[in-house]
Amino acid sequence: MLRVLHLSNNYLSGEVPNCNDSYPISLNSLHMNNNNLLGSFPSALRNSYELVTLDLGGNKFFGKIPNWVGRSFSLLKFLRLSSDSFDHAIPASIGNLTSLQVLDLSFNNLIGSIPSSMSNFNSMVVKQNYTDHLLYASVCDIKFYRCPVCHMGNSFKDNIIITAKGLTNEYTNALSAVASIDLSNNNISGEIPKEITKLHGLDFLNLSNNHLIGRIPENLGAMKELESLDLSMNYLMGEILVELSALSFLEFLNLSHNNLSGRIPTGDQLSTFNDSIYVGNEGLCGVPLPECPGDEANHSPYQVEDDDKLERVLDYAIIVMGFIVGFWTYLGVIFIKKTTRITLFQMVDNMYDWMYMHLSLKFTKLKLKWQEKSLST
Repeated sequence: MLRVLHLSNNYLSGEVPNCNDSYPISLNSLHMNNNNLLGSFPSALRNSYELVTLDLGGNKFFGKIPNWVGRSFSLLKFLRLSSDSFDHAIPASIGNLTSLQVLDLSFNNLIGSIPSSMSNFNSMVVKQNYTDHLLYASVCDIKFYRCPVCHMGNSFKDNIIITAKGLTNEYTNALSAVASIDLSNNNISGEIPKEITKLHGLDFLNLSNNHLIGRIPENLGAMKELESLDLSMNYLMGEILVELSALSFLEFLNLSHNNLSGRIPTGDQLSTFNDSIYVGNEGLCGVPLPECPGDEANHSPYQVEDDDKLERVLDYAIIVMGFIVGFWTYLGVIFIKKTTRITLFQMVDNMYDWMYMHLSLKFTKLKLKWQEKSLST
C-alpha cells in the first residue's frame, strides 16, 4: 500500500488526473513540488484522509483552495502551496486543520482577510517537542495503533522547505519541532486578526508584502517562541509595541515600509537590530533613527552651556600655544647663530606638533563624552 510519494523537482506537466474514483487514500506524504503541473487543486486527494505532509509548491496550480481541504486532511501537519497561482480567499475551514504545524501559502494571488479560525491550530498553541514526537511513534509501534507515524516507520524522515529569518532552508530532522505560518507576497487585506496571537508556540510568522491595515495586535508580545517576524510591505499604522522587546528568541524582525509612527521602543531584544528594519516608516523616530521632535528641547541647558565652554577653551588653547611658539622662534632668529637657529626651529616645530596633537585628542575626547551624555538623556 502506497504511503509515501515524492515526485518533486522533475519536469512533470499537465493536470493531476482524478484517478477515476480510485483515490490514493493511504498516502501519508505527498511531494509534487517544483514541477510544471497546472489546473485546480487536485480533486484526487479529496479522500486522502491520512495525509500528514502535502507539498504542491512551485507549480502552476490556480483557482481557489477548496473548502474540503479543512475537512479531508484532519491529520495534516505540513501544508505547502507556495509559488503557485491560487486566488480567492483563504477558506475559513482551514482552521479545521488542528494538527497543522507548517502553513505556507506564500507567492500566490490570494485575496480577502486572514481567517481568525487559524487560532484553532492547536499544534501551534504550544511549543512542539521533537523528543515527544519520537516517543509517540514508539508507542504507536508497540500498541499497533493505526496512525500515520506508524505507517511511515521510524526510519522515514519527511522534509519541507521553509523560508524564515530571510533564508530558505529544508527542514528534516527538526521538522516536527517547527511551527510556521507564511502568507507573504499575496493580496491579502484587512487587519491582522488578534486571534493569531493565541499561537504561543509559533516560531516563524511572515505576513509581508500584502495589503494589511490597522495596528500590530497588542498581544503579539505574548508569542514568546517567535524567532522570525516579518510584517514589512503593508499599510500597518500606529506605534511599535513595547512588548516586542520582550521576545527573547526573536532573531529576525522586519517592520519596514508601513505607516508606523511614534518613538521606537528601546532595550532588550530590539536593541540588537539596525535601522534597516524600520525604513519606509516616515513617522518613526528615536534610536537607531533620528531623534524625535522635541528631544532637543529636553536636553539639559547645562549640557549646552558646557559644550560652548569646551569649544571656547579649545580655541583659546590653540591661540596661546601659537603665540608661545611664535614668540620663542622670533627670539631665536635674532639672538642665536645660524646652526643653533636651525636646531631650535626643528625642536620648536616638533614641540608644536606634539602639543597640538595631544591637546586636540584631549578635547576631542571631552566633546565625545558630552555628546554621549546628551544622547543617553
